[in-house]
Amino acid sequence: MTDHLAFQVRFPGTGDTRRSVGPTATAERVRLFLKNETFLGSLSDSALDTLIRRGRVRKYAAGGYLCRRHDRAHTVMIIITGWIKITNSNADGKEVVLNFLGAGDTNGEMAALTGKQRTADAIALTETEVFLIYARDLLPILTAHPQTLIELVQMLCEKLRAASAIIEDSSLDMRRRIARGLLRLAWQHGRTSKEGIRVNLRASQSELGGYLGLSRENVSRQLCELRDANVIVNEGAKIVIINEAALCEIAEAPLASTWNGSSSLGMIRRMGGTTSAVLSPY
Repeated sequence: MTDHLAFQVRFPGTGDTRRSVGPTATAERVRLFLKNETFLGSLSDSALDTLIRRGRVRKYAAGGYLCRRHDRAHTVMIIITGWIKITNSNADGKEVVLNFLGAGDTNGEMAALTGKQRTADAIALTETEVFLIYARDLLPILTAHPQTLIELVQMLCEKLRAASAIIEDSSLDMRRRIARGLLRLAWQHGRTSKEGIRVNLRASQSELGGYLGLSRENVSRQLCELRDANVIVNEGAKIVIINEAALCEIAEAPLASTWNGSSSLGMIRRMGGTTSAVLSPY
């Protein structure tokens, strides 16, 4: 069992506060999460407990920076709860959203494991809890546990594949670009229920535009056209994909039910029912 867990809370405008706790419910909750929902699940109990004992938990308010571009990287971040965006600014100062990450996703592994600087900002979209692992502690454990190392490499390959898809999609017309973007978010972060696949990502239209390389106005216009075509509907402040087949036809992409993504962490949990994905339109 975990000997102790250092629990740290950070909110913008305040100093960090820390306290170490024993093998409490918080420590056990983090342990179960890492074991069941992350690439660390294949580690032995003793190796996982070593990482937990030496790691840190931090909380960030919405809008808080988990890290900034050009920061020196010493830690790998695993999201326990919440959502973050990975972002940079282009030469014109406009935000470019590189990725959205949620529970179970990992950020900063490339920079931390190579000892390089961070290449992008990581900003909390909602109140977010992360577990930080120091690279100096992770590297020897990866060396001793090759299966975990392979899973980390597979995860990096999935991120590279997704980045390549975004670059490829940037040459498409706006209608196909937004259709592919919605499907990609559903495939990466979707979780099914009897109602369908739901993505609980709270991204604004501006942030979605930064992810797709479109202006907010064009995102709004394309979403309106998809609503008029009965491909999506609004449920309050949310967008629900109600016709996956039609959206895939627009995107010229396969149905999610036939998608064969190799990442066990990024695959949709399919439990039956129709397909729906939820995004904030604001």
